[in-house]
Amino acid sequence: MISMPALAASHTITIEGFAFKPATLEVKAGDEIVWVNKDIVEHTATASDGAFDSKSVKPGSSWRWKAARAGQHAYICALHPTMTGAVTVK
Repeated sequence: MISMPALAASHTITIEGFAFKPATLEVKAGDEIVWVNKDIVEHTATASDGAFDSKSVKPGSSWRWKAARAGQHAYICALHPTMTGAVTVK
């Protein structure tokens, strides 16, 4: 019997009402995360450890990041620092 590798999953974080929804997310290495901006202003998803930085995500746009290795990544919107989230990669 041949063992097939697990397929990577795609996860969505919605940016709406000046919040990341969900605020915390657990994924596996190799998974992709898509941040979708449904607000009327630009936002970022900027990891405090430098793992990722979306730069500006305009209203109605999205940004993707592939979780390459295990770790916990706290992040903020650099334009609105009260917006916080965390991604845990297993």
